[in-house]
Amino acid sequence: MAPAEPNSGGNANIGATKDQAPAKVPSKDPKKKDDKKDEDLSEEDLALKQQLELYVERVQDADPGLQKVALESMRQEIRTSTSSMTSVPKPLKFLRPHYGTLQAHYEKMAESDLKKMLADILSVLALTMSPEGERESLKYRLLGSEGDIGSWGHEYVRNLAGEIAQEYAKRQNEEGRIDDLMELVKQIVAFHMKHNAEPEAVDLLMEVEDLDLLVEYVDQANYERTCLYLTSSGKYLPGPDDSLVLDIAHSIYMKFEQYPRALQIALSLYNLQYVKELFQTCHDRPTRQQFCFMLARHETGLDIR
Repeated sequence: MAPAEPNSGGNANIGATKDQAPAKVPSKDPKKKDDKKDEDLSEEDLALKQQLELYVERVQDADPGLQKVALESMRQEIRTSTSSMTSVPKPLKFLRPHYGTLQAHYEKMAESDLKKMLADILSVLALTMSPEGERESLKYRLLGSEGDIGSWGHEYVRNLAGEIAQEYAKRQNEEGRIDDLMELVKQIVAFHMKHNAEPEAVDLLMEVEDLDLLVEYVDQANYERTCLYLTSSGKYLPGPDDSLVLDIAHSIYMKFEQYPRALQIALSLYNLQYVKELFQTCHDRPTRQQFCFMLARHETGLDIR
């Protein structure tokens, strides 16, 4: 029996290795990755992405005319997409890689209406791109054009309200001025009250410790919902906040001449001065009789002479 040839097994393995296809090394080229992402986009999305990238380039152009057209076009794309936001809008997704570029260009711009317009756009982009805790959406809003805050959609306004609450607490600790914040608060409260978001308006005013402002913004369409939220909240708040929200509810009921409800609040507060004022204000005999029944049920006596 012939002996096996030396190293025959090793040579076989070497031959097998030579026959194998070389292993593919993943590409680290970011451009190729971007190209792959672009391939996954629909024609419509790809066109939008390329259009937004063109706007970013033209915003940085030396020609103010081109800058203005690019900013207005970008603003329109973002506004249209954020008006009813259920997920991150496509313009915000496609502009994410350019957020830093736009920020850097903003810092180089001279003071102008164009710079304020870019600040408005950056404020909205910061909604999904700002690092947590930086409050960049609020920062750029305060530097912006002071246009209609609601034109950017509900989610933008909600996010801005949250950042205002944080900034207010910070400034209170540092004893800083809050005038600019309160101007924004008024705009946000007006927006919430107009769009059936009374609880959010109340919560924001409580955060900035100016619940009295609420009385100015209630109307015939929303005062009942507003007072219902106030009285419900009062059950869960510690003193003196519980009395404060009831006091505001009383003021609103008085404003809309809902005297029996105002009396209920006055009795809850054990405020006999409010009770006397109700008897002095309301001259309708059946309503005054109702007041008397309510006082008797509450076992409260009152000399109104």
